[in-house]
Amino acid sequence: MTDNILNLCSWIKETGCQVAAMKSTGVYWNPVYNILESEGIETIVVNAHHIKAVPGRKTDVKDAEWFADLVRHGLVKASYVHNREQCELRISK
Repeated sequence: MTDNILNLCSWIKETGCQVAAMKSTGVYWNPVYNILESEGIETIVVNAHHIKAVPGRKTDVKDAEWFADLVRHGLVKASYVHNREQCELRISK
């Protein structure tokens, strides 16, 4: 899985993408977020409940394009993500 995420990082950098954004669904976003951040890619996490479904026929491509437009125009609020030190403190308690 890590190799796939590192390939994603390479692709993001090659395309000149300024920001990577993802919906927070369960804990699945954590490893992706951590690796993107460690690779120096600005990454935001958005609460999936704050994003309404695309009206009309539902497809992953339409959903991704719509989500990208929202991010591009600053229309989504990024969720707070604890930094690595804060996470380690929380785990150690």
